[in-house]
Amino acid sequence: MGRLDRYLFSTAAIAFLAVLGSLTTMVWLTQVLRRFDLLATQGQSLIVFLNVTALALPMLMLVIAPIALFIAIIFTLNRLSADSELIVMNAAGVSRWRIFRPLFALTMIVATLTIIVSAEVGPWTLRTLREQVSKVNADIVSNVAVPGRFMAMDRGLTFHIRERGPNGLMMGIFVFDARNPESETTYIAERGRITQSERGSYLILDQGLMQRRQGQTKSPSFVEFQRYAFDMSQLTPNQSVLYRATDRPLYDLMTADESDEMYKQDPGRFRAELHKRLSSPLLPIAAFIIAFAFLGEARTTRQNRGLAIAGAAGLFGLVEILGFGTSGFIAKNASLVWITYFVPLAGIGYGLLMIAGYAQFKIPAFLEQFADTLAARFERLKAA
Repeated sequence: MGRLDRYLFSTAAIAFLAVLGSLTTMVWLTQVLRRFDLLATQGQSLIVFLNVTALALPMLMLVIAPIALFIAIIFTLNRLSADSELIVMNAAGVSRWRIFRPLFALTMIVATLTIIVSAEVGPWTLRTLREQVSKVNADIVSNVAVPGRFMAMDRGLTFHIRERGPNGLMMGIFVFDARNPESETTYIAERGRITQSERGSYLILDQGLMQRRQGQTKSPSFVEFQRYAFDMSQLTPNQSVLYRATDRPLYDLMTADESDEMYKQDPGRFRAELHKRLSSPLLPIAAFIIAFAFLGEARTTRQNRGLAIAGAAGLFGLVEILGFGTSGFIAKNASLVWITYFVPLAGIGYGLLMIAGYAQFKIPAFLEQFADTLAARFERLKAA
């Protein structure tokens, strides 16, 4: 790789990493707000909270990467054009394909990483995320053992402790269970602790009193006990994790078992996810080809660059919208699978025709006139 190739590659790569990091951070903040209940209401540690929110990043970056690459290529080519570097390269005999080469190398690196993330890394992080959330929901002690606070564990189930002792011991336990509309039960115990067994999770209460109200009159009955086991495994329905199509690696999608519970519920979603993964490397290539087709040629006027950027953004936006918007139709109709590949390939094909000179994006006359009018007004403002 020559000096010119290294210059173009490094400029685009730095811009890509900067845009990818910025967009990923913005999206990550939305995930932080969605998962904030783990920290605020369920009493989880900051480490668990950050771990859960970070596990969703690889699949988010998979969606953001083509957009970040498009912005990076646009930025690089526009900067070269604004600094007249493209004009100098053109005057020195540097062809468009020479400029194309290092930027395409960056694109292929992004496409390769896209394949790796979509095939295995991304689904693995989503599976780990679901398992982590399941463990958090199953961690009864961490969720409810907040001294002095009444915790609503479920609709009609309230839990309270006075204080926590060593080795998971809880003192001054109060449990109100009104999940059964025909009866209400209140448990008061001096102490207790959570135990795990093959049958599930149990709260073992020692030295307590049970008050039960049943029937229409809800007349109370009292039972004093030395030890009582309160079943809490029913509060953790996510212990058996079912993986959706987005959580499966590429190989599992290609060899989907018809006896799989999730596959039987929605086989079309597995089909749409499979072809979405297989076509994912085409989006970064389409992003680069479209951006280069509109801005890879030396331009002399600022308004022409602005219109070229607008045209490239419009075409790439159309490819993105059609690519993501048609997944629902593919899930319902197997005959529409070809759309997943046709949309990015159409963008790539049209861009290559523009680069080769066989097609030309013609700006409507009224848009050129509007751009010239705006440019003239800005010039008058500067002069004033």
